[in-house]
Amino acid sequence: MRSIVTFIVLAGLWALLTETRRDAWIVGVPVVLAASLVEASLASRDRWRWSVIGLLRFAPHFVRSSIGGGIDVAWRSIHPQLPIDPQMIEYPLRLPAGTARTFFMNVVNLLPGTVSADVRKNVLTVHAMDINQPIQRELATLEDAVAKLFAVHLNSLEDPGESR
Repeated sequence: MRSIVTFIVLAGLWALLTETRRDAWIVGVPVVLAASLVEASLASRDRWRWSVIGLLRFAPHFVRSSIGGGIDVAWRSIHPQLPIDPQMIEYPLRLPAGTARTFFMNVVNLLPGTVSADVRKNVLTVHAMDINQPIQRELATLEDAVAKLFAVHLNSLEDPGESR
């Protein structure tokens, strides 16, 4: 079903781009078919869904993090003493592998002074601009929000005594 929808959408875009000229379909049919096949082969088999309530809760968090992150980084970069203490930290991931985890790792880049640097197994390495900030707590809060957004359950950490 998804492949049919993809084909219809791509065919519609082709029709718009070519102003529905009939002679354009000589090239359009093979191109749309090829693009549909490529999309089907690359599409994630991960089944996920959005939670409307999770989305309503995530939206303010997203906006707050984006704006706060931008202001914080700008302030630090123009401050005369350049108040940074950059380090790489490791964060144990609780989200299951898949779309929600990938989304989380991309949104980490919006937290003030953080960038996802690497992921191995269930550990995300994050470059933090200032290690003195509550980065572990911010990451845990973000991961909770993403779990609610995607309506997925978080895995428990292998070592429950591990600090966050």
